[in-house]
Amino acid sequence: MSRKPIIFLEKDEAWLFDGELFKPCDLSEAKNYSVGGSIPLSSLQVGNFKFSSSLSETELEVQTEIKMYDEGGLNADLDYEIGSFKHVLETENSTIVEAFSCSHDSINEAYGSIVKKIGSVDWIIPSFISYAAYYSIEESIAKTDLFYYLGEDESYAVLFQNGKYIAHRRTLSLEQISKDIGIDTQRCRNLLNKNALIEEKYSEEESIFFAQLQLSFSKQMEKFVHTINHKRGIFGLEGIDRIFVDFNGHSLDGLDAIFAAYGMEDVEINTLTSLDEAHTDVNRFLKAKYIFLCANELCDNSINLSPYERRAPWYKRPAGHLGLVTAAALFLAVLHPGYFYINNIILDEKIQELQTNITAMEAKTSILSDKLKRVKIELKENNEKLRNIQIDNKVYQVTLDTLPVLMNERFIRQQMMNDAVNILQKYKLSALALDQNETHSMNIHVIADYTKRDSIAKFMKKWMQTGYKEARTNEIYLDNNIYESKIEVLR
Repeated sequence: MSRKPIIFLEKDEAWLFDGELFKPCDLSEAKNYSVGGSIPLSSLQVGNFKFSSSLSETELEVQTEIKMYDEGGLNADLDYEIGSFKHVLETENSTIVEAFSCSHDSINEAYGSIVKKIGSVDWIIPSFISYAAYYSIEESIAKTDLFYYLGEDESYAVLFQNGKYIAHRRTLSLEQISKDIGIDTQRCRNLLNKNALIEEKYSEEESIFFAQLQLSFSKQMEKFVHTINHKRGIFGLEGIDRIFVDFNGHSLDGLDAIFAAYGMEDVEINTLTSLDEAHTDVNRFLKAKYIFLCANELCDNSINLSPYERRAPWYKRPAGHLGLVTAAALFLAVLHPGYFYINNIILDEKIQELQTNITAMEAKTSILSDKLKRVKIELKENNEKLRNIQIDNKVYQVTLDTLPVLMNERFIRQQMMNDAVNILQKYKLSALALDQNETHSMNIHVIADYTKRDSIAKFMKKWMQTGYKEARTNEIYLDNNIYESKIEVLR
């Protein structure tokens, strides 16, 4: 099976990558290949959640989005792309989900100018996940591996077990380390390239920098070990087999002593430059390799945070297809008038096929249209009920002094109804039903188009921000690209 190259984007440069080699290319070639790039860990918000294994994939996806807004700190007024990794714990009948979100603002800041030129970017991946591509290299044996990347702008450690991602930890970049020890980034890089973390290699004048560097790396190694110990019980880790250092094609001699101080003795430490001598920038190579594998459907459990959907070529759309057939028919008719009759038959068959497809699409649209009409009717009825309640409240106001308890309860219920209408309107949601249980709770049957499914999570979070005790849902299902959710709001 042939594998199609991709265009890899990095630092305003475009590279044609065939899975092994890079070649500079022009962005105009993007129409022929999948296009991809990475997003730094600093642009992501991360959440870890545990769910029952009985949830369907759709329910798990929606519940994860709800949790990200409710507990993951997402802003209900912004749009996000959310991706996740799932780890099934069969012994507990549960699923651990690690979710990653990136706001459209951050993505547009990184790729908006490129999208204006080429129309789409098919793959945007979190930079740290690219080490999954290491295991696609021939003779790469999957063990329990820790990859440590030290870059100028970002740095992180990533943990893999048998070739599968299980954890990461953001650490200090080279720029941040330089600020901590009081020197410029270039000098810090030179010291580490020349002397690594070997005390004997530092001159007397440089000894103070060695002490500060050793302290900085020790604090980061402590974070690594803490993360490993946290995952030990969940994934049954017995220890780390190998550590790979990714530092601009260099290793960091002396790290073994720091790891040993935290109980990780006799661990094999390698530099990723040994992966392939043809690629001095291994970090860039693995990012491109991961996107290459994803684009060719060779990567299990891939993650993609791109919001830029690529439109099909015009000749693959129904209108373009019909236009091509018509043009070909006219051309052949001019060349050979006797062909016109035969071509008419072929053209009629094509038109009939397209009409059949259009009829099927219209039938589906009609179903959604009928449902929307019913929702609008119910919404109109609810609005009429709401107006009637408002009129009644004006009448009951006269008896407020004699019936304080009754009016107080009515006011609370009315306030809940007003809040429901306002929040539904804020997120442009529709409700099939709003049922109140005295002053204690309200059941709202909400519907949303598939592309607006995150509005349900924002809707629930807004109730909590308004001062209500809890907003929860136990039923979420997808019907004809319409999400329906029964939400219970408690005071």
